[in-house]
Amino acid sequence: MNPYEQLQLNKEVEEMAKQRIEIHKKRMELSEELENNWDNKELQDRIIELEEESQKLKKKIEVLQANY
Repeated sequence: MNPYEQLQLNKEVEEMAKQRIEIHKKRMELSEELENNWDNKELQDRIIELEEESQKLKKKIEVLQANY
């Protein structure tokens, strides 16, 4: 892999990692809200959606790194 390709890969991975951090922050906020209202199905569903989104990004990162 040439240096330019490596730089592009690093930028993509960095952006996805930043997205995962933001997702994690949102999940933490929602989890705190959920502690005060265990019956809130909307919060539970949103937390699950965020976790799934984070896992998809994690897999994309792994695939990108495995291909190079």
